Amino acid sequence: MKNVIMIGPASVSKGGIATVIANFEKTFTSENVNIHYIASWKEGSPLFKIWMFLQAIMKLCYLAIIQNIDIVHIHTSQKGSLYRKMIFINIAKFFRAKVILHMHGSRFGIFYDNQSSFLQKIIVNHLNRLDHIIVLSEAWKTYYENLCEAPVTVMENAVEVPHNNPYNNTSKTIVTFGNVSQEKGSYDLLRAIQSLGADYQEYEFIFYGIGDISNAEAEIKQSQLTNVTLGGWVESQQKQTILEGALLHVLPSYHEALPMAILETMAHGIPNISTNVGGIPQIINNQQNGLLIEPGDVNELHDAIADLLDNQETRQQMSQKAHQAVQSQFSMDACNTKWEQLYQSI
Repeated sequence: MKNVIMIGPASVSKGGIATVIANFEKTFTSENVNIHYIASWKEGSPLFKIWMFLQAIMKLCYLAIIQNIDIVHIHTSQKGSLYRKMIFINIAKFFRAKVILHMHGSRFGIFYDNQSSFLQKIIVNHLNRLDHIIVLSEAWKTYYENLCEAPVTVMENAVEVPHNNPYNNTSKTIVTFGNVSQEKGSYDLLRAIQSLGADYQEYEFIFYGIGDISNAEAEIKQSQLTNVTLGGWVESQQKQTILEGALLHVLPSYHEALPMAILETMAHGIPNISTNVGGIPQIINNQQNGLLIEPGDVNELHDAIADLLDNQETRQQMSQKAHQAVQSQFSMDACNTKWEQLYQSI
C-alpha cells in the first residue's frame, strides 16, 4: 500500500486547483494507494491563511513521524504559491519521502523570467530535488525538461462526464467561467459583445467568477450592455444547473494550462470558443468540437460568437464531438487509473 499525502488548497476553495483536489477526494479509490489530504490554503483573512499554512506544516510533520509516507503530492501554481510549497518540498525530503510537484500555473514562464538570477537558482534547485513534475500539456513538459533535471509527465485534468449529452441547443445563455480579468480576456469579450449589437440582443452573456468586478461593472454600464450579467462565484451545486442551460462557453484567455472550465463545459456538450494557448488545443479541435482564436483579437472573437449563434446545426455537431472528446480522454475513471499507475511507479 502506497501512502500519499496530497497538499493544496482546501477542496471547498475557489479556483481550478481546488476543483482538481475535490475530484480526487470524490472519485479516487484504490486498494493499492491511500491518499491523505492536507489543506494549505483557504479563503479568509491574512491571519487565517497564515494559520492554515502553519497547520498544514504541522500536519505533514506529524504524519511523517507517526506513519510511513511514501509520496507527498503537492499542487502549486506560481508566485507565492510556489515559494510556500518549497517549504513542503524540504520537509518531505527531510523525512525521505518522494515528492511530486503538480504544476498548474499558466504564467510560470513569465513569473520565472521576472525573478532575479539568485531566486531562479533557488527555484531550479528545488525542482531538481523533485522525484516527478506533473504538467498539463506537452508544451509545459518541454519547458520544464529544458529548465530542470526532474522527470516530467503530462497528466491532463479530468472531470465527471454525464453518460448522455445534456446539451440544450435552444438556450439563449452564453457563459464564461473564470476570474474577471484582462488575462482571461474578459474585456475582449465585453468589446466583442458590444460589437455584436442589437442583432444578438436576445442572448444573455453571464460572467461567472470573481476578480476585477468593479471595473467590469463600470465598462458594462458605460457600454450600455444590457444583456451582460456578472454572476459572481458559482458553488458546485449551482454549476450543474448552469451547465445544463448554457448554449456556449467563451474563454478568450491570454495564458492557460488546461482550464477546468473548458473540460467541464465540454463534458456537458457545450461548444467552446477559446484561444490557441497552453494546453487548450489538446482538447479543442478547431472547427470540430469548438473554435480557437488568437488571444486579443476582438474581431475574430466577434466572428466566432456570431458564427456559432447563427448556425444551430454546427453547434449540435460540435456539441456531440465535445462530449465524446472529454468522455474518451478526460473522464475521471481514465485519469484515476493513470494516477494509480504513476503512484505505483514512483
